[in-house]
Formats: sequence, structure tokens, C-alpha cells
Amino acid sequence: MSIEIVFHPRSASKEAIKQHLLLLGFRSCQHLWDWPDRSLHFHWFEERENLSFDGVEATVFVRGAEQRLREPGSNWGLHTRTRASASSGDRKQQNFLIKTARKQFGGNFINDWHGRNRYIPIERDRRDAVARGIYLCYENAIGRLSAVRHALPNPNESLQKLVGTKLEDMARADPARVLYNALVPFAVAATEHFFSQSFKILLRFERRAQERLLQQSKKVDITDVLAIRDGKKTIEDVVADLYSFQSISSIHTAFHEWFGIDFRGLIRRRKKVGARLPFLERRLSELIEFRHGLVHRFEINTGLQKEQIEEIFDLVRTLIDVFVEELERQRGTPIRD
Repeated sequence: MSIEIVFHPRSASKEAIKQHLLLLGFRSCQHLWDWPDRSLHFHWFEERENLSFDGVEATVFVRGAEQRLREPGSNWGLHTRTRASASSGDRKQQNFLIKTARKQFGGNFINDWHGRNRYIPIERDRRDAVARGIYLCYENAIGRLSAVRHALPNPNESLQKLVGTKLEDMARADPARVLYNALVPFAVAATEHFFSQSFKILLRFERRAQERLLQQSKKVDITDVLAIRDGKKTIEDVVADLYSFQSISSIHTAFHEWFGIDFRGLIRRRKKVGARLPFLERRLSELIEFRHGLVHRFEINTGLQKEQIEEIFDLVRTLIDVFVEELERQRGTPIRD
């Protein structure tokens, strides 16, 4: 879902609207949708302080005869779009674009959610830069895990009927079971990506971590120095590279050393995963070992079933949720919706 606002200027040339967009920090881009010839497409996204979640799209287009009849004025119009999940910063920018364009060019606009000449109501943003950044990591990880979990192929029905019989070994010939193995590294990668990105965000914005960073005396490889100079790496990337985030000990060390977060303590508990109540630390260790056996020793478990893969994906989501819950508690700031 998205929030669309279409602005109908009283008097404005195509070039004037384009210059107005560029002045507000919009950048020229390609659009995925088919628009009439001569349309111009732009996008605004603010990375500073993690203010944007989705950004704001803007298209300068030729207004049709029917539009000009309803809203007399320029031959050119401005279509803007923000996702319904956009941040307060994105919504403010969309409002600001329409407000300043209307002031400069005159005319009216239609907000498809709120009506004629009605701006988007802006709720107070309770998230700070860290919370917004972690929220984006959380939504990205959970969204991709959910998408893959939903797309899991079902086992072959004929072979599945053999489970529990004397011919159960034949069920292992099911190609779906082989495919399930390939998804184990994906689950571990989701864990590694979420925790490494969260580490970088905390390192960038937490004051105590920045103070500790100034006290570091470790040497930096010249390749990293050049990458930082060229904008291909950040200081946070260099520090994060010191940890693998592929093991419990590495994740614990990184977050405990820099932020005082006891990751081992968080996962040394029973937590519901699917229909079971396992110890998180034990299940995570098993998952990592499974991944290592598959990647490094090319071990394939043909006995792996769909329910086990679903449980693995549920485990990763639970680990992420437990960590985010702790951040919300420690910082007193909401992260998830």
C-alpha cells in the first residue's frame, strides 16, 4: 500500500517543476511502471540518522484533457508516492514537497488517503536513529525469512506416505529434502547479516561506543584505509570485520565488549519456537554446526523434513526478537511496530 498525492499546478513548466525537485534533494531515476512519454522520474532518500525507510517517489507527467478540465492550469502535473510503511521523515518530505510546490506554482492537490488539499498527518516519531536503523534491519530480515518460509516446497506426496513404513528410506529420495538442506545456510546468513548490521548501527550512534572507538590503538590495513577514503567502507565496517557473527561466542564478544549486552545470557533460556520449547543456545549451536557440515564438508541430510526447516526459520526469528526485546528494554525506546 502507498500514499499518493497528485499536484495540479496553476502555472508551471516541466523544467520549473524539475528544478524544484532537484532543489529539494530529489535525484533523477528510472521508474518501474509505464508512464506516458516525456515523463520525468525522481526519488528522494535520506540516509542520515536513518530518517528514511522507503523514501519519496516523484514523477513529472503530462496532464490529460480530463485532468485539465477538472483542475484548470498547467499542462504538467506532479505525482508523488510514499509507501504506507514510510517513516515520519519520508512523510514529512512528501508534505514539504507538495507544500513548497503549491506555494511556488499555485494550484491544488489530491491526497488519495485524506482528500483534496489535505496533507498527510504526521505522528510523533518515538524512534531515535538507532531504533530506526535496527527497525529497518529487523523488517528486512524478518521479511525475507517469511518470504522463503512461505515458498518452501511441499514434499512429494507419494514418497511422504512411506514415512513410518518399512519403505521409509525411499522417502529420502525426495528432491525437496535435498533442497531443504540448501536453506540452512540461508537461515544462518540471515542471523549473521542481522547481527552484523545491528552492531554497525549501534557502533555508529551510541555515544559510549564512539568514545571507546577513540581509545582504540589497533592498526588498520592500508586496503581498509583506501576503501574508507573512496567511500566503499566505513569505520563501522572495519570494526565489524574483526568479528565473524557466525558463532555464538563471536556474537557475544562483539556486543558484550562494545555495548555490554550479554548475548549468551539472552539465549540461555527456554523459548517457544514453533510448537516446541527448546533452549535457544543449544538449538542455535546445532544450526551453526549443521551449516558448517553442509558448507565445509558437503554433508547432506536426506532425512531433513519441511517441518524441521520451518522450525529453523522460526528459531532465527525468535533469536532476533529476543535481541530486539532486550534493546528496547535497555534503551527505553520502541523499535518494532
